Amino acid sequence: MIDATQPADHGSAPDDHEDPGAAFAARGWRVQSRRVLRRCRELLGDDPRFLPIVFRLTPLGVSRTITDHTEIVIEGFPRSGNTFATFAIQEAEQRDVDVASHAHVPAQVKVAVRRHKPTLVVVREPIGCLTSLLTAAPHVRFDAAINEYTHHHREILPLRRDFVIGTFEKTTTDFASVTDAVNAQFGTSFARFVQTPENVDRVFARIDEHYQHVYGAKASERVVPRPSDARRAEKEWLTEQLMSSRYADAMARARAVYDELVDGA
Repeated sequence: MIDATQPADHGSAPDDHEDPGAAFAARGWRVQSRRVLRRCRELLGDDPRFLPIVFRLTPLGVSRTITDHTEIVIEGFPRSGNTFATFAIQEAEQRDVDVASHAHVPAQVKVAVRRHKPTLVVVREPIGCLTSLLTAAPHVRFDAAINEYTHHHREILPLRRDFVIGTFEKTTTDFASVTDAVNAQFGTSFARFVQTPENVDRVFARIDEHYQHVYGAKASERVVPRPSDARRAEKEWLTEQLMSSRYADAMARARAVYDELVDGA
């Protein structure tokens, strides 16, 4: 099976002297297959009944299924801070917290709310989120990525009072305050992550180890969700594309739903 979320085998990131848009040219049947599978996953991802199928299309070495033992659900659109939040709470607790995460579909949030699980939804403004997504998955079409972002957040908008929102900025720079909000809303007592350089380095080390385990040789600088200078040229180019007049209306809709989610938190 071709995983719609797996990184494409596109080699190393270009340096500043190469064409930053080269990785995004359409390439053959594998690219088309990934696009089709990603679209199927999106269409199925609104309905909790189809979560088992979605999980089959998203092989990843983390627990996604929400069970009676799940202590917290951490969800969000891809590249929004899901991974940092998941490993930061593990680091703060210094134990294996039973976290359900990385389903990356609205249905997971709906199940979490229905089962009254402590739920953290991480959200990231569209430009930063989409440039990171497209860098990691250049087989995704720009317009499809924007529309998927907007649709995902619109689906969970009606439930916004039933979960805690952690913005990407808060999640990655002040996760203690996000944890405080979770504890306050759900009556939990998760330990606060102390945002020292040493603790952040330990979280990134956990992330690197995890991605090496899951992706092996494909766990390149393009894929691992942490800051990287190697991706700078592509992200600048992607920002330019997404802010162009071609995508102005779609990006405005994406920004509007982001603002509504954050402002209503």
